Amino acid sequence: MKSPILTVQRFSLNFWIATILIVANLFTWAGVTAPKPYIVAPIRSPEVVVLLDHIASGDYAGETWEITLTELQAEQTMTWYFQRYPAIPFAHPRLKITPDYLNGEMDAVIAGLQVHVGAKVKITIKDGLPMVKILELSLPLPAPIRQAVEDQIQVELQRADLLPVRFTSAEWYEGKVTVRGIIR
Repeated sequence: MKSPILTVQRFSLNFWIATILIVANLFTWAGVTAPKPYIVAPIRSPEVVVLLDHIASGDYAGETWEITLTELQAEQTMTWYFQRYPAIPFAHPRLKITPDYLNGEMDAVIAGLQVHVGAKVKITIKDGLPMVKILELSLPLPAPIRQAVEDQIQVELQRADLLPVRFTSAEWYEGKVTVRGIIR
């Protein structure tokens, strides 16, 4: 028969090992949760509003359009859409626009966990649609899940085909972008 003192000692040792593992796990997950959010007002860019109102009027028949957005205007417009469409699992975008790439970070809800993600992308126009090449992707996930998320991002980008516009060019500058296109 086992000694009750030995059984209590083993339970106590197992309890402390389990507690240490749980605490270590919590600290690990705390490292991937989102930092204090970067918050901007949810305001659509006036140029975007004018374009969308013109499209909604139905009076356009192949007209060209042009929109210039600063980093702040792009962040505010994205925030407006994220709040308007809560099914989009993103919030608090922060962008850095350069002539060579777009660097962005935001909070995302992935598998029910809010995490801070970042990406560095190169956006070009091909056949009237934006083509996004992911240069870097910061996702605090295991490699197979991360790859699945990257694949899904590419699938979602194909939805641009449903837009009522086609893109003809995008000129990237330090801190802003000018996009041109045709209304379908």
